[in-house]
Amino acid sequence: MKIGQIVQNNIPAIFAYCEAHDLGEFARLQNVTYSKVNFDINYPFCTPVSKISPDDHVRYWKRIYTVHGFAVRVTSQWFNPPTSQSLPRLRAYLAAHRIPFVEFPLETDAITTEQAPERAPKGRYKGHAIGNAQNLFVRNILSRLGQETFNAAQWHDVITEFGDCCAYCGSTENLVIDHAIAINKLTLGEHRLGNLVPACHRCNSEKADQDFRDFIAEDPARIAAIEAHMAKHGYVPLGTDAEISKIIALGHQEVRDLAERYVSIIDAVLEARLSASADEA
Repeated sequence: MKIGQIVQNNIPAIFAYCEAHDLGEFARLQNVTYSKVNFDINYPFCTPVSKISPDDHVRYWKRIYTVHGFAVRVTSQWFNPPTSQSLPRLRAYLAAHRIPFVEFPLETDAITTEQAPERAPKGRYKGHAIGNAQNLFVRNILSRLGQETFNAAQWHDVITEFGDCCAYCGSTENLVIDHAIAINKLTLGEHRLGNLVPACHRCNSEKADQDFRDFIAEDPARIAAIEAHMAKHGYVPLGTDAEISKIIALGHQEVRDLAERYVSIIDAVLEARLSASADEA
């Protein structure tokens, strides 16, 4: 059996492990260095759909997996021995995490999956998935914590602080705002001045939801510069704060529950109207 099929057989169990046992593992699987070490592949094991550039779409399988509310695709860039060590490393990874190795596909998957193009609830093409609202809700919360305020001039001072260059690679082209620690329910980054750094479009896209330390793991000088920037502006990352994570997870689920509640209410109203019209006829 080809390595690609074997990998796809084991994806549901890997993501199920992330959801049930280790929130941080899902973020690590989006790191290219971590994926290289553990699977001998040159792309992140998985990447959020929204972060995959048009040029890279062909490097990911079309199937979409929803993990912790994030829609992701898994890289298809795997090679059989002896070209690479992907198969033995996959086996070793599964064994280390006590995930049973699946050689043949299971009849059912352990987590929500979809075939691209992604379909919204009720199978409506191009509809709005609730996961998008959940993620925006979490970002809104993490963008408003505390009493800190800052303006555009202060942000431009940060760009100057980094020499008008990308904090990750030094490029001066097309600089945008990037959160050194991503704003999501896994990493709990915040929209504070100390967490904002300039990044070129390429680094902003490639880094995605990775921690900046993982993204530039081989450049300690740049890591130190970002950490100094955080300290200068008094930014202390929430990190793996279990209490805050539980609160965020609760709100994340309540958004879904609230949406389901009002869908049910409106459906009931519409059904009642339809029934009344049928009776009158």
